[in-house]
Amino acid sequence: MFKFSIKSVCATIAVAVGVTAAPMAASAQSLSDVLNAVRQDANQMTAENRRRLSEFESDRGQQTQRLAALRAEFAELQRQGRNLTAEFSANEGRLGELEAQLEAEAGDFAQLLGSFREAANETKPVMRNSLASAEYSGRYQRISDIAEARTLPTRADLDTLPNAMLLEMIAQSEVKPFTADVAQVGPDGETLEKEVMRIGVFTAATTDEVKFVEMNQGTLTAFGRQPPARFSSAMSKLISASADDVVRAPVDPSQGDLFDTYGKLPGLQKRFEDGGIVGFVIYGILLPIGLLLGLFKLVTLFLMGGAMKKTARTKEAGDGNPLARVFGVYENHKKDDIETLELKLDEQILKETPRIERFNDIIKVLAAVAPLLGLLGTVIGMIITFTAITIYGAGDPQLMADGISTALMTTVFGLVAAIPLLLIHALVAGAARGNQQILDEQAAGLVAERAEKGAAA
Repeated sequence: MFKFSIKSVCATIAVAVGVTAAPMAASAQSLSDVLNAVRQDANQMTAENRRRLSEFESDRGQQTQRLAALRAEFAELQRQGRNLTAEFSANEGRLGELEAQLEAEAGDFAQLLGSFREAANETKPVMRNSLASAEYSGRYQRISDIAEARTLPTRADLDTLPNAMLLEMIAQSEVKPFTADVAQVGPDGETLEKEVMRIGVFTAATTDEVKFVEMNQGTLTAFGRQPPARFSSAMSKLISASADDVVRAPVDPSQGDLFDTYGKLPGLQKRFEDGGIVGFVIYGILLPIGLLLGLFKLVTLFLMGGAMKKTARTKEAGDGNPLARVFGVYENHKKDDIETLELKLDEQILKETPRIERFNDIIKVLAAVAPLLGLLGTVIGMIITFTAITIYGAGDPQLMADGISTALMTTVFGLVAAIPLLLIHALVAGAARGNQQILDEQAAGLVAERAEKGAAA
């Protein structure tokens, strides 16, 4: 069939192109070569398939043997597991018997051991958080190991707990320096070896930079925010004191909790920030303006009063101060009748009064507005607080702290601004009344003098 198809195709091609008999013979010979090549390739593929089949059958035998070996090994492991389980169960039973025998033989000692371990467990947190443990290292771990051990303690083990407690009592009365690793004291918060001054088991601080430290999880750690400077100053005096000196030193009976609370207290900048916009208006605008105006008025009224008193003695007219201008009016109208002269002097005094009392009303208004703004900030802070309660509930006081702080700080700012402004206004108003009184007295004196001269004439 294959030959016939090839020949049919070749015949068709020959008819189509008009080939001669000689080229047809050459084409037939070429097709025979192709057929032989195809048969040769088929024979090679058959041989290759037979070789691969033989290899697969050989590998199949090896895999069967390996599977059998693994199954045997698995069975052996199962047998060993059953043996170990039985041995473990036997050991558990034996252990229970030994524990029962131990309890029976221990007798009262078992009760003593229970009391010892209970006391050790109660003492462990004290030893762990004690500042003396930084100097006497290892005692916490020793007590912990004895308390958690399942074996009976020796006499030396039993003596460890009372010895540690006795050492703790002695350490409470000691004021001494020692060297230890302190965390968070380096430039980048790293741990460095520092000399530490210890006051009992209550307070400790580094001797070089006077940084207060606490015992945190068995490690001396410097407070993130140090207590106020007065405590550091007192600690510095203790560090530099000799053995015979008596100095006052800070003692924290809570072993660091109070100092930590001091460090967490907000500073002045945080207080100003809590005031918000209302607080800024009070202490940033009203208070400076009121104080500047008050000081300016006090200085000008003081200088004006001094000049007027000097003019009252000299009786000289001029333009330097209000009284001099009043004397100038008197000189210009002293020949007029008394009623006219009195009216002219009153007119001049009325002209001088606004100059004397200038800015007084502004200071008074600022003193009155400051507490009102504080009240406004209080209302805003309470709104913030109630909003936080509505959203998050009242379970966490920290969520309400911002609103409460705003409410309180604005009230404080309003009162702090109003009190000095009221005092300044009182001083300014008093000085202004004093100067006004000088003018009235001198004017009345001039009128009286003029009336006496007229009566004598």
